[in-house]
Amino acid sequence: MNDQPRRLYIFTGKGGVGKTTLSKAFVRKLVEQEHEAIYLTFKNQSLGETHQGNAEAIVDGIKEVHLDLEDSARGYIDKKLNSKILASWIVKTPFFRALVNMVPGFNYLIYLGKILQMGHDNPRLIVVLDAPASGHALTMVEATTNFKQIFESGIIFDDATKMLSRLNDPAYTKIHVVSLPSPMSWQESIELKSGLKERTPVSIEISVNNSIYSLLSEQLAELPEALKEKALNEKKLIEENASEMRCVFPHSLALDSKSIEMDLLGSVSKLI
Repeated sequence: MNDQPRRLYIFTGKGGVGKTTLSKAFVRKLVEQEHEAIYLTFKNQSLGETHQGNAEAIVDGIKEVHLDLEDSARGYIDKKLNSKILASWIVKTPFFRALVNMVPGFNYLIYLGKILQMGHDNPRLIVVLDAPASGHALTMVEATTNFKQIFESGIIFDDATKMLSRLNDPAYTKIHVVSLPSPMSWQESIELKSGLKERTPVSIEISVNNSIYSLLSEQLAELPEALKEKALNEKKLIEENASEMRCVFPHSLALDSKSIEMDLLGSVSKLI
């Protein structure tokens, strides 16, 4: 197993499974191991949404970067044309906005270009991406096909090929699918992993988050009946699918985000 950190980690899964908490805990672990790592999210999915600008901040001791699509597009064009004035004009044109908003995956090409430029500027940087949702992750990794169908050649096609070769490089990128310990969430994660594996050769692993059984396994006899039944159902799910699970993270009794992330530090190193 490759225990060297990749340069890009993508955490994906349905909403509410704990992607953000695990992503940030993972960044903390990387920093604790003396790597330079950031937590990154996308602010918007299309041009025309509220423009707030790219933002960086240190939150509870870790660096967070929130990318804005318009700012990222402007930076991409500026790099190609070496003109901030032309870049600002182009991203405002109806044609460019329609192109970005209508071509599947174009927004992720722009975001990916920004992420890879950050990595190029800082060869030590590890980006931990909290992906918006499972469908977005699928669109991101299948964007190569979209661009081959629409652009047969040219700058955009060449850039897409270069960018997506990084996204699909097992030594550069790794994907973590996050699930809850319930049959429906687990099945959705299995389907997501299967869909991703059809589109990319990078490592894709499923981890189960927020497990009551993992927290209370030694106290089952003392639990209220409803909680005991939930824990036993989780136990069955975990035992039957253990070979498919990278990690099982216990439910945290902490009351704030930072404390929950700290609870996870002892386990998230397995995600490297």
